[in-house]
Amino acid sequence: MNLIDRARREFIFIKRLLRLLRHIREVDSNSPVLVCDDVEASVDRHSARIALLFEDKSLTYAEMDVLANRVANWGLSRGLKPGDTVAVFLPNRLEYIPIWYGLSKIGVISALINNALTGQGLAHCINISTASLTIVDPTTLPAFAEIEASLSRHQEVFVLDLAQGDETSHHHSLTQALKGVSTVRPDRKIRQGMVARDPALYIYTSGTTGLPKAAKITHARAQLYM
Repeated sequence: MNLIDRARREFIFIKRLLRLLRHIREVDSNSPVLVCDDVEASVDRHSARIALLFEDKSLTYAEMDVLANRVANWGLSRGLKPGDTVAVFLPNRLEYIPIWYGLSKIGVISALINNALTGQGLAHCINISTASLTIVDPTTLPAFAEIEASLSRHQEVFVLDLAQGDETSHHHSLTQALKGVSTVRPDRKIRQGMVARDPALYIYTSGTTGLPKAAKITHARAQLYM
């Protein structure tokens, strides 16, 4: 490698390092800028670029934001408000990030439940989350149904990929519910008063040495990974 190429590499490295350090410095636990604000800024800069790629499906930043806005406005229609929690009991899938990102736009905390959990461990995680609404899909619905009667709070249950004809009185199709919902970004005033030290996510330990415990992921911490 000649001197010019080495200098170019060093310049690029330093430039990116300074950008990262500046970004970290700006993450203040008292800041009103939340992780969803950071993601929205990325959407505005990179709308046409691919944001998420899973198996043979993808979403651009703009498409991800549209889905997240649907989730946020659907949440508002269900009466969700800042500080509420929704249990997200899903496998890896394209909608996973847009769901919790959308809920964060209205100040709602997502409890990300390990999709391998069953029985007492699953019930425990949902109970300690304080959620009264759970999102599942056809692969996680059977495990949820087994413990549903033992939960301390009645759950509204919304199922991704559930056909409208398969809905029951308490298992609703999230796919159908999101159709026709506004794609406009919710007014930022909805999360007014929230700061970066507020929780954005709950992520659970594996529970190998007992029942799973919830780790609180604040908006400030989530911002460092976005």
